Amino acid sequence: MTEIFNHILKFSHFPNCWKTARVLSILKPGKDPTHPVSYRPVSLLPTVSKLGEKLNLNRYLTHATKLRLPIPQQFGFNPQLSTTHQLLRVVEHINKGRNSNLATTAIFLDIAKAFDKVWIEGLIHKLIAYKFPQYIIQIIQSYLTNRHFIVLVKNSDSTPRKLQAGVPQGGILGPIIFVLYMNDIPQVRNIMIILYTDDTAILSQGKTPDKAIVPLQNYLKNLEAWLVRWKFKLNVDKTEAILFNKKNDDWPKVKVYGTTIEWKKEVKYLGVVLDKQLNFRAHTSLIKEKYNKALRAQYSLICRNSSLNLNNKVLIYLEYLRQILTYASPFWACTARSNLRSIQVLENKTLRIIANARWYHRNIDIRNSLNVPSLQQFIEKLAKIFYGKLPDINNPEILKIPVYDHNDKQNRKRPRMTISL
Repeated sequence: MTEIFNHILKFSHFPNCWKTARVLSILKPGKDPTHPVSYRPVSLLPTVSKLGEKLNLNRYLTHATKLRLPIPQQFGFNPQLSTTHQLLRVVEHINKGRNSNLATTAIFLDIAKAFDKVWIEGLIHKLIAYKFPQYIIQIIQSYLTNRHFIVLVKNSDSTPRKLQAGVPQGGILGPIIFVLYMNDIPQVRNIMIILYTDDTAILSQGKTPDKAIVPLQNYLKNLEAWLVRWKFKLNVDKTEAILFNKKNDDWPKVKVYGTTIEWKKEVKYLGVVLDKQLNFRAHTSLIKEKYNKALRAQYSLICRNSSLNLNNKVLIYLEYLRQILTYASPFWACTARSNLRSIQVLENKTLRIIANARWYHRNIDIRNSLNVPSLQQFIEKLAKIFYGKLPDINNPEILKIPVYDHNDKQNRKRPRMTISL
């Protein structure tokens, strides 16, 4: 294996036998099984090829770091950054605008099949423009070209088909170089760009909604030209816009490719629902819906008739179900106490099922016997760790996030307040 990998680096060639993906089709929930678009393709690549990708990735990242790639606004596939960091950046920007009596407009773009439609020649052009070493460019070009896939249907493989575009999904190197492909997205001084891989949001602020909308619309014209140039396709029907403003007046609409985008009362970005008032009531409703669905799926394992031992039942809750309740909680836990209590009720209900508790057993006694901290304690622990690590992250966009006193009454509705259920 060592000899093979050394020859890959020596000749800047990625073996063709490692470039065929096996695609498994998984039916999407509630979709018509007779339609091909109802299936979600899962691409499986040879394990050995991933080792080769890892070697090339290490060399790519060494030079990308020297070139300060990707741009600071891109948080995707960065070991220091997560979706929670990007969402915090969005929320803090909106709150900062509110404190300065500024209206904030935002548009959330949906790029169609972003990974599958990458223009390979355009990607190689960008590698050359960023002055990557020639051997890295050649290896990536070899890695991306002459790729094939087969589809598994009812235990039978289809004939191989050639891929004409896109970066390989299911691999290690593909998502990283996709981030490079998005790196030269237009930047304007009065526009805030939010990127998490292909999940893109554009924010603009102004003293009035009108003054916030105009620069956003002007930027979208530049962005449309950039998308066309690099052969990105936008799902205009799935693109959403929201105006973070207390008044519900009929403000002018923004347009994308000539299509008017209606103002929404709430939008979903990176798994969190952002409403106009940022009170996260709609998000807690989404949490309860997702949690109840997951609980029903796991009920047979944790119910009182299950043969699973108590420790494993608790483990299912801690490692799977509780993650649904607390995802991105360091910034949305400033929601109203009633919303937090409704989430706590879900935890209490689950623990009572696990412990097979009677009506007279107190919730606090059940938690203590199972050695499970309360939801309040767990969220506060997550927030403490999350915000404690912020100063150590080497990203200028993170450093712009303000630090403030927990006890400051003016900031009592800010994300880092002490949580009280």
